[in-house]
Amino acid sequence: MRRLIPTLMLVGALSGPETAAATPECIAIVGPGSVGGTLGQRWGAAGYPVVYGSRTPEAERVQEIVRKSGANARATTPEKAAQACRLLLFAVPWEAAELSVRSLGLLTGKVIIDANNPLDVRDGREIELPVTDSAAERLQAWAPGAVVVKAFNTMNWAVMADPRSAAGPVSVPLSGDNAAAKAEVAELVKIVGLEPVDVGPLRTARYTEHMALLYVSMSLRGAPHEFFLRPRK
Repeated sequence: MRRLIPTLMLVGALSGPETAAATPECIAIVGPGSVGGTLGQRWGAAGYPVVYGSRTPEAERVQEIVRKSGANARATTPEKAAQACRLLLFAVPWEAAELSVRSLGLLTGKVIIDANNPLDVRDGREIELPVTDSAAERLQAWAPGAVVVKAFNTMNWAVMADPRSAAGPVSVPLSGDNAAAKAEVAELVKIVGLEPVDVGPLRTARYTEHMALLYVSMSLRGAPHEFFLRPRK
């Protein structure tokens, strides 16, 4: 069955009756690193126009990702990418998150998919940064007009690239306060072959970010595992 790409309905006042023209949704990706670049390529392969936001959009590394992301992919600055699309994947290093999101301009009405975790890995060990709530809640506070959905923060980019490498189903916990936005993100999760699980409001990102800390810790110990959340009957 052919998968339908969500569309954004644009209504313009013309000289005659109102006419609605549908255009495919594009997805902006701020931070074309391992996570952003991988998801962008997967969504681009599924037919979504992808706009990468990078401080060096002409760099060969970025252009190589663009070439692998379909005919409708392109790269520009982070602010222009964020303004170009309603859907936005935010995947920059945590230490640069606040400065980055504040530089993107007005984000009212955007759906921001937050893939960050407030932790760092240095010298082969994980370092949890001092965040008493969650990165997702901080992001929502920095972009109050947007709708933030936490997703893709509890796995490695290699599993996003090829879920079959996990030898079984892999869950993507979704935290957010807006049901419609979570439903949209859930479809993007399914497109890449992963299983979305609505775990509750945005504050539950506090728990999934600690799942990520466990994930990193196990991986560094040479015992990587993937999360599969199965409903209890």
